[in-house]
Amino acid sequence: MILVIVKRIFVPVAVAFLAYFAWDSRELLLDVLGSAQLLRLLAAALVWSLMHLMSPLLSMLIFRARGYPLSYKTAAGVHIANLPARYVPGGIWHTVGRIVGFQDLGIGQRDIGIFVFLENVLATGVAFVIGGSAVAWFQDMQGWGEVAAFAVVGGFALLFASPFILSLRIIKDEGRFPARDFLGSVLIVAFSWCIAAAAFVIYLAAFPGLELLASPLETGGAYLFSWGVGFISVFAPQGVGVFEVVAADLIRGSNNLTSTAALLAGFRLVILSADALAWGTLQLLPTGKR
Repeated sequence: MILVIVKRIFVPVAVAFLAYFAWDSRELLLDVLGSAQLLRLLAAALVWSLMHLMSPLLSMLIFRARGYPLSYKTAAGVHIANLPARYVPGGIWHTVGRIVGFQDLGIGQRDIGIFVFLENVLATGVAFVIGGSAVAWFQDMQGWGEVAAFAVVGGFALLFASPFILSLRIIKDEGRFPARDFLGSVLIVAFSWCIAAAAFVIYLAAFPGLELLASPLETGGAYLFSWGVGFISVFAPQGVGVFEVVAADLIRGSNNLTSTAALLAGFRLVILSADALAWGTLQLLPTGKR
């Protein structure tokens, strides 16, 4: 109950602070935004939209491993049709919508639980392994680099432990989750995160006035690590506020922390645009082709 209250309070507070950061640094932000390259912003949204082509592969692979012949088209339909639910306060409604969609397809609750478990654990573990490794390397194991090194260890622990957790706690007497399918799931998530990091790098490249010192690899790693920190911050739905501040501190160079954090918040608009593009495309398709 307390956590629910904290979540409800944190989101408007975080948004208010980001708005204040933007206002307090408005002159610098206006200069940066004035040099924004719209084609690169569009490219960032298009690259992010590729994530919606990868996500159905994960659900398709996991459910097929559990004996359900789920097609890619059906998995994509469930994923994309529920994208608007991401923007309902709470941060869980896209998952809830997909759970209902999978139940309507006759998939059992235990198997849906396996999918939800793997989707979240693999996303966190892979983000920390890839992003944490990059941050630890580029930060020379100092400051955030030291924290990132621990995150890498935690990420590997999640990845190695998850098959055993599945077998002992969820699948129980039904046997282990196939190792081949587990490794395939990890690869899908890793490739998806590479797409997400690329979209973030392109987004920042759209603002040449920002003058970041971080390389594209460092920036992409910072994105994944910061996402992971935001994700495990249970008081911040979708990592609002936490992601922006951590990422800004990692990549800002000589720039102002608050103005960089406010600018990074704009990346959520890129994600919104990509989600709207995918959902709108689905609505335009004839019913029989969805």
